[in-house]
Amino acid sequence: MTDKELRKLSRQDLLQLLIAQGRDAAAVEEQLKEAKYNEQRQFDSNERLRDRIADREETIEHLKEKLAGKDEKLNEKDREIAELKDQIEMLKAKGFSVDATGIIEGRQIGSIAEAALALNDVFAAAQRAADMYLANAKKIAEGENQK
Repeated sequence: MTDKELRKLSRQDLLQLLIAQGRDAAAVEEQLKEAKYNEQRQFDSNERLRDRIADREETIEHLKEKLAGKDEKLNEKDREIAELKDQIEMLKAKGFSVDATGIIEGRQIGSIAEAALALNDVFAAAQRAADMYLANAKKIAEGENQK
């Protein structure tokens, strides 16, 4: 509206115009408050998500470290099992044998150490334990990867 048109308006028209502008200003102010409120809610939501992501990343790193430790233990157990199998083969080559009950039979038992190494059931139990440990570690790792 131009200045000329404004001057031609009566006081009542001017007051109605001011009231309408006041209502418009109040509505805009209300929209602004609502937009600020929504912006703050979104910001808070984003902060919570960042915190959750950071917690998850920390948990993942912890689990990776734990898994690396378990892998090292498994590798150590595998080495021990391989050594024990080699020792059993060496004893078998010397003429020793172990029956189904784990009793050592042979031409001659030269020392307690050789007799102890010949206990096949101990080594078989160690192998089963190592296999179970490996299977459980893999299940745990797969379960954690799925989360």
